[in-house]
Amino acid sequence: MKKRALARAAALLGAATVSAGVLVGVAAPAMAASLGDVVLSETSGSVSASPMFAEARSSACPQGYGENANLRVGRPGGPYSNLAPVLGGGGYDEGPVTINPNRSFTAALGGAPGEGEWWIVMECYSLTEGRHVDEFRTSIVVSGDTWRVPVAEETATSLAVAPAGPVDQGAEVTLTATVTPANAAGTVEFRRGANVLGSAPVSDGVATFATTALPVGTVNLSAAFSPSDATAFKASASGTVPFTVNQPAGAISTDVEIVADVDPGAFSLAVASPTTSLAGGTVGGTATGALPAATVTDLRGTNLGWNLTGQLADFASAGNTIASGNLSWNPSAAKTSGSGAVTAGAAANLGDTRTLCSATLGTSAGVFTCGADLSLSIPDDVPPGEYAATLTLTLA
Repeated sequence: MKKRALARAAALLGAATVSAGVLVGVAAPAMAASLGDVVLSETSGSVSASPMFAEARSSACPQGYGENANLRVGRPGGPYSNLAPVLGGGGYDEGPVTINPNRSFTAALGGAPGEGEWWIVMECYSLTEGRHVDEFRTSIVVSGDTWRVPVAEETATSLAVAPAGPVDQGAEVTLTATVTPANAAGTVEFRRGANVLGSAPVSDGVATFATTALPVGTVNLSAAFSPSDATAFKASASGTVPFTVNQPAGAISTDVEIVADVDPGAFSLAVASPTTSLAGGTVGGTATGALPAATVTDLRGTNLGWNLTGQLADFASAGNTIASGNLSWNPSAAKTSGSGAVTAGAAANLGDTRTLCSATLGTSAGVFTCGADLSLSIPDDVPPGEYAATLTLTLA
């Protein structure tokens, strides 16, 4: 595969204790992703107020993209309109960025904004590479002539059971959940201990569910509310209501022991693609890209914890090298399923072994996805060429 001199940098991610391989090369720009939040000095206001708010702040622009910064507003994904003059003079990749708008929302658009979701975005620019493909952004919502940053309202859920009990097994029992505020739309899940009995939609603050399937004994009943719009309302749950179910008079029962052998599941690492790319590499410049998603599966049943690390060799091309420490990553991590939790590693250069993501003792069970933004700082004294390095991912 032919590549422009130093406009392409490649890395092969190899295998170790539990491993997968990925080739890192050069690709076309990806769809804009979020670099983080834009923090606004006000969380609501009039669309005609000038300026729209006093200031907007973000963390530092990506390394190499600190020449200019711009604050804009538009529908999700664009197009965007300027809210302030473009900042110049450089240094915006060295620390937090603050921009002060000088116009109203209406003036920025040249007319009143429509209702619904809009984005406030902050863009970062390189002198040689132009605008960074990703952006800082924060969602706002327009209603009438006002805008606001969505803040979910607290809710409360209570549970009543009728009849009050005790009842004989097989009798119908009605569970009624009351959710406040009453305009909170969503669904209530009714539970017996950790078991889900069923669910029902909330109407005017009330959801009901009837069952004849409660077992003999004292059970703990509860209700959990899930909002339809998590930006408008928060989830909530009731306390437990003890409820007694008696065996009917004259009933005959016997016990049957059920035994299940449970074998340990997978402990594995898989990478979404065998190749990835760094784009925009020039002598003295920066090449950027992303690590393909690494999926960690921990179904061992031990909750022992795990750590996924990366170790990078130097980039090499025809006897020339770029030190491994010139490649930096900014990890991210998310849980796909399971009861555990995952933590992304710290942003760092890859001059030493670094943690991509990890899960601690007692909370490591499940399936997790880990990734990272990559940035290669290319020295100004290296010859152009096709540089490659080997990154070894190790799950232990």
